[in-house]
Amino acid sequence: MSQAVFVLASGSPRRRELLSGAGLAFVVRPAGADETQRPGEDAVSLARRLARAKAQAGAAALRDGDPEWALGSDTVVALEGEVLGKPAHPGEAAALLARLSGRRHEVVTAWTLASRAGVAQEGHEVAAVTFRPITANEIEAYVATGDPLDKAGGYGIQGGAGRFVAHLEGDFDVVVGLPVAPVLRALVACSAAPPFASEIALRLAVIRGRIEAAARGAGRSGEEITLVAVSKKQSVEAIGAAMAAGQRVFGESYVQEWRAKAGALATGPEWHFIGHVQRNKAKLLADGVALVHGIDDARTAEALGRAAAGRTVGVLAQVNVAGEVTKAGVAPQALGALLDAVRGVPGIDLRGLMTLPPPSGPGEARRHFARLRALRDVHATADSPLPVLSMGMSGDFDGAIAEGATHVRVGTALFGPRPQ
Repeated sequence: MSQAVFVLASGSPRRRELLSGAGLAFVVRPAGADETQRPGEDAVSLARRLARAKAQAGAAALRDGDPEWALGSDTVVALEGEVLGKPAHPGEAAALLARLSGRRHEVVTAWTLASRAGVAQEGHEVAAVTFRPITANEIEAYVATGDPLDKAGGYGIQGGAGRFVAHLEGDFDVVVGLPVAPVLRALVACSAAPPFASEIALRLAVIRGRIEAAARGAGRSGEEITLVAVSKKQSVEAIGAAMAAGQRVFGESYVQEWRAKAGALATGPEWHFIGHVQRNKAKLLADGVALVHGIDDARTAEALGRAAAGRTVGVLAQVNVAGEVTKAGVAPQALGALLDAVRGVPGIDLRGLMTLPPPSGPGEARRHFARLRALRDVHATADSPLPVLSMGMSGDFDGAIAEGATHVRVGTALFGPRPQ
C-alpha cells in the first residue's frame, strides 16, 4: 500500500513502526495535548482523554488532499493507582525505576480514530507488568542509555528495560504503545484501511508490526528477521490463508504430517523442520526441507548429509541453554565439539544455533536468548560464521529479536490455539 490512508497524530517511533510493519501507509503529523492529570482522573480516563484530544487535534488540522481520518494514541503507567508520568531528566528516570523495582504496575494504552465530523472509534487496553528487583547499578546503566527519558513510567520494554520484566499480563504491544489488532479492526471498519481476507491475515499483520518495532528498537531492520509460521497440527486451509496473506516460511515437527501438507501445497512454501530428527526419517526430510531447527548430535547430521544426495541441507545446532533434563539440545560446554563434528559433514550447511528456553517471564527468556547469542559469538569462525539464531516464540519473540534473533518461530499468535 503506497497511498496514505490516515494521519498518525503521534510522534512516537514505536507506534509508527508497529503500524508501518503491519503494512499500513500513513502521514505522521504529531498533535499535542495537555497531559496534566485532572482531579479525579485515573490512568484509564487520562489515557483515553489524551488519545481523543490528539486525534481531534489531528483531524482539525487535516488539509485538502489529506486522508479523512486521524489516529491518536497515548500510554499511561500507573503504580497502585498513581500515574507516574514521563521523566524529564535522568534523576527522575532513576527514581521512577527504583519505585517500580520488584513491583507490579499497570500500562494503559488508549487510541481514538476521528475525522472532522467527530470521533468514530476509540478504545483502550490494559497490561500488567511486574519487574523483578533491579539493582542500583542496573538502573544507572539503563538510564545512561537515554532510553527512559520522556517515556511513560521511565522505561521502554523493547530496550534494556525488557530484561527487568518478570511477568507480563496482557499484550506486549500495549506496553510498546499501541494495541495493534483493535486499531486495525477500527481502521477497517471506517474504511481507513482495506479489509483483511481472514483473521489469520490480520494476525499476520500484527506480528509483522511487532517484528518491525522490535527490530527497530534494537537498531535493526525487520527485513533481517525471518518469521517461521509454526504450522504443526494446523490445517492446510489455515496454512493457505497465511500464504494468501504473504507468509512463505512454515515450520513442521512431524515428518508424515509435513509430507502430507507438502503434497497438498505443492508450490509456494519454504519448509523448515523444528524439533528432534529421527535418523531413520532423515531421507524423508532431506529432499524438501530448507532448514532443520535443530540437531544435537553428529550422527543425525551425517544421516541428513547422506540422504541429501547431491543437495545441501541447512541445519542449526540446538543448544539446551538452561540445562533442562527433559529437553533436547547439546549442553553449552559441549557445543564446540558438536560444531567441529558437523562442520565437516558432506551435504550439510551448518548455518547457526537454535534454542527453546524454559517457560519463564520475558526478562528471564531474554537472558537465555542473550546466552545463545554469546555462544554464537564465541564459536563463530570466518569460514563458519553461524549467522542464524533461531529463538523466540509467540510469547517472547519481541525479546528474542532484541537479543539478536534472525528467525522467530510463531504459531499460536498467528493461527490461534493448536487443535488437539
